[in-house]
Amino acid sequence: MASIEPIIIDPDMQIKVLRQEELEKLHHATQTVLQETGVRFPSARALKIFAEAGADVDFNTQIVKLSPGLLMKALGKAPRSIRLGSRWDETLDLVLDGRRSYCGTAGTGTVTVDSDTGQERPSTKKDTAMMARVADYLASIGFYWPMVAPLDKPHELLPLHEMEASFLNTEKHVLTASCVNETSAHAAVEMARAVAGSTEQMIARPPLSAIISPISPLNNDAEALDAALIFAEAGLPVGFATMPVMGSTGPASIAGALVLGNAELLSAICLLQLAFPGSPVTYPFFSGMMNPYTGDCVVTTRNQFLFYAGTTQLGHFYDLPVMSSFGGSDLCDHAGWQVGKDDAVDAYYICATGPDLLPSLGMMETYTRLHPEKLILDDDIIQSIRSMARGIPVNKETLNVEEIGNVGPGGHFLDTEYTLKNLRDLWDPGICHQWSPDEGAFADPLKAAQQKLKWILANHAPEPLDASCRKTLDQIIKTAEKAL
Repeated sequence: MASIEPIIIDPDMQIKVLRQEELEKLHHATQTVLQETGVRFPSARALKIFAEAGADVDFNTQIVKLSPGLLMKALGKAPRSIRLGSRWDETLDLVLDGRRSYCGTAGTGTVTVDSDTGQERPSTKKDTAMMARVADYLASIGFYWPMVAPLDKPHELLPLHEMEASFLNTEKHVLTASCVNETSAHAAVEMARAVAGSTEQMIARPPLSAIISPISPLNNDAEALDAALIFAEAGLPVGFATMPVMGSTGPASIAGALVLGNAELLSAICLLQLAFPGSPVTYPFFSGMMNPYTGDCVVTTRNQFLFYAGTTQLGHFYDLPVMSSFGGSDLCDHAGWQVGKDDAVDAYYICATGPDLLPSLGMMETYTRLHPEKLILDDDIIQSIRSMARGIPVNKETLNVEEIGNVGPGGHFLDTEYTLKNLRDLWDPGICHQWSPDEGAFADPLKAAQQKLKWILANHAPEPLDASCRKTLDQIIKTAEKAL
């Protein structure tokens, strides 16, 4: 049975990387960029919405400039607390109200490495479905971003096949970042409505949310903007995932990249709130740094966790649900020391800042390569962080003064009632301490992860969608295929 265990960080344990006056400086710098430089919105519909609201719109250059008053008035309409629904079970819904952090899978890669043979190949719809089942089982995962693209399907239909494979194989909330035109967005809304059962249920507990990406610096894609407006009009949550790369598409400073991405994000959120006041939105802010030797994007530098910590505070400064990140690795092999160091250190630091969503688990090589067992290894990291967040329970039972007194000096606790009752829960071994009786030692973590992956795939399946819904999803894809 699927379950979800969010991370809850006590306010006294939260990490703050920016002081209040620094947040205000970032805010004022963002306002200056939006008022004096502006952002390009190459969509006739978007330009009309901005113009009617009183923004400074140049229809020739498609540049929109926003006054601080208009910006803040629009942002004030965005809800702080939103719900991301599961298929049916309300206990699997995600409530984004700043009190807990939900981890999810990262996406969307193009290469899958077979965990048995080690051979890599283009990813398929079967891989998308397989990882949805694994994510459905792991309690550390609150939502499923399709981890790989189904490259065995027609290119135009990739996002719809991703969603079908996801909805069929997990009860948890599904996030799509692949619907970047009107046709796929309309089809995605129909899929979400079919899974929810009605328009009313889809709006109350949306089983699907969308991510649309601006193009740094200060630009947008026309079709993606129109897709975002379609999602928002239907009542589905939308996040504009800005991704400035420091040194190339963003300035070579963390503060500068925060200002640039913040301007892109807030202006896009402003568009949705002007068009559909109160529509649910998220604040997804990702980044990387340019490798000065090759020009490639690097996502796990020494300073990257500082950037993501800043995004959490900045998004919460505007009372918006924040989607932050960590991991992704710049390497192609998950067995090395660097991958474990990057994922574990960054994961704890970012979780301790208190973001609402973390779509960060399971991917390699800048989120392009899937080693299926890596999701098991990352799950183990999150389980450790959850233990850290819980802290040390100190109460009459755990202090156990009476039992200590009964044992006394020179005794032992091997047969005491409390120890016999609680040792198994305290042990909680995880992947790194899977005991192998045959070898008389702990199993290799990578082999243990592969074994757990096989066990999940052999023993776990989500509650199936009913036949009518499955038929509807299939028909939506066939209709879209004709349209495309």
